[in-house]
This record gives sequence, C-alpha cells and structure tokens, in this order.
Amino acid sequence: MLMVWDPPKRAKNLLSPPDGHGRDFADARDRFEWGSAMVVPSHPGKDGNPRFLAIGVLDGDLVALVFAPLGTEAVSAISLRTASNRERRAYVAQSEA
Repeated sequence: MLMVWDPPKRAKNLLSPPDGHGRDFADARDRFEWGSAMVVPSHPGKDGNPRFLAIGVLDGDLVALVFAPLGTEAVSAISLRTASNRERRAYVAQSEA
C-alpha cells in the first residue's frame, strides 16, 4: 500500500519521547504487516476527514499507526508509536477470535 506523510510530522514522530514517538513512517511504509493488522475507526481529523487506527506488527514489535485514507490505494501516516497495553489486549483478542 502506498503511504505518504507530511515531512515535518515525520520529523516530529522520529524524536524520542516525550517529544515524539521514536518511530519512522518510512519503516511502516516498507514493513508494516497490513495483512494481520487490526484496523478500527479513530477520531476524525481537524478537517473532519476520517482517520483510522491500525494495530499491527512492524519489525517484530506491536505498533499503533494512525492514518487517513487517500482514495482506495494510499494512506497518509499521521502517527506511529508503540501499541499501548489496551491496544495490545484488543489485538490479541481479535487474533484469537
């Protein structure tokens, strides 16, 4: 899947916590495992457009990727971080169902 992002947003996301999440959108573009990801609706953006949360595996780690769809074949990365405990439980429950 084609993934794009805003360069300043990527730079901020790359920063170590607490200023960022220490993750690179380019890694998700290349290696996020969409086939096993759990995708759920998220809060809409400031512009009112829909956003989604994908919880899935990236390089062996469970991560949370917030994205906005761009048509049917691309997404815009908004945030990429380590999955929270709640997100981990939801992912495990979904994969066991």
